[in-house]
Amino acid sequence: MEKYKRHQVFWKIIRFIAPSVLKPLYKYSYELAPKLEPPYLVFSNHNGDLDPALVALSFPQQMYFVASEHVYRAGFASKILRFVFEPIAKRKGTADAVTVMKSIRALREGKNVCIFPEGQKSFNGITGEINIATGKLVKASKASLVTYKLEGGYFTTPRWGKGIRKGKMHGSIVNIYNKEDLEKLSPEEITDLVKKDLYEDAYRKQSQNPIAYKGKNLAEGIEHALCLCPECKQIDTLFSKKNSVFCKNCNFSTSIDIYGYFDESCKFKTVLQWDEFQQEELKKLIQEKSSEKSEFIFSDDEVTLKTVKAEHQEEIIGTGKFSMFTDKFIFNSVKDEKEISLEIPQKNIVDISMYGKQALVFSDNNGNYYELTSKNIINVRKFIFCFKYLK
Repeated sequence: MEKYKRHQVFWKIIRFIAPSVLKPLYKYSYELAPKLEPPYLVFSNHNGDLDPALVALSFPQQMYFVASEHVYRAGFASKILRFVFEPIAKRKGTADAVTVMKSIRALREGKNVCIFPEGQKSFNGITGEINIATGKLVKASKASLVTYKLEGGYFTTPRWGKGIRKGKMHGSIVNIYNKEDLEKLSPEEITDLVKKDLYEDAYRKQSQNPIAYKGKNLAEGIEHALCLCPECKQIDTLFSKKNSVFCKNCNFSTSIDIYGYFDESCKFKTVLQWDEFQQEELKKLIQEKSSEKSEFIFSDDEVTLKTVKAEHQEEIIGTGKFSMFTDKFIFNSVKDEKEISLEIPQKNIVDISMYGKQALVFSDNNGNYYELTSKNIINVRKFIFCFKYLK
């Protein structure tokens, strides 16, 4: 109880201080929530690292946020975060029943919980997948539900990009569902409501009401989102500098403007269009590799693979080459003058995901939890897309 009171005090302090920082930083406006009877669940779409703080501005009552497990592995910053907010850790890339149980326990104790059900920030401006587990959680919690929409976040802080672009952001409640009405709905029906309420198409909204998002180096980091050249169709040949994107394999180049659009030298106007083309080409590549019985699809060098234990402890396996085949992942490295070769059949992988711009995480049915990172710019989205397509 003492810990809960501490969290409530810090919530009030931060809500008092945060508007003077976040409103000018993000050009952010928001609507205050009406007085709500706790406990309630808040579901919001997800675009930026500070989305929890932006959502919190609308809610005077303290909430607990479900956050990626990696926030508990940031040293001293993690200790502060835990002391002030104690977020509920979620292991991405796993079937994490513990997170669900902790969320339900908090709600049944009369506390409020906020979740970003996509589990990911958007790389292309479209709201991510929301699965049936969302509706099941609502049913099990027996709490009321609030859906919340953040608009303008994709262009303000694109997940793949660097820095903040000054344009416009807004946060508001979409719907409030009381627990009596939710009891009459199935998990599928609740999930469908959440999908509808949280759906965001940033480029469609931008085309209807263009807003300039001004900043520096508008194209830098786009390799995190896009890995396939639209001209030569080679993978991992793109690189960015300032406002421009180039291909190392052919003469392709384009630039991106303050509205988030590519210039006429690119056959695609938006990141979303390019990404859809990329996905279709990756499907063709997988089919080609499978039919030729040439299983190797692609790889990344100079990456570090580690395991993460239940208590957030890391153990480095090595740094080397991570390769994807149609039926397995293979990691080759040298550590302490010893060769390491780790083969992980895809049929043994429970789930796969990522956090940040390029940290790949996945778990296997032996209870191992892996994390892949690199000091260089890499695109791990290709591994996730191909794994899910093959699955």
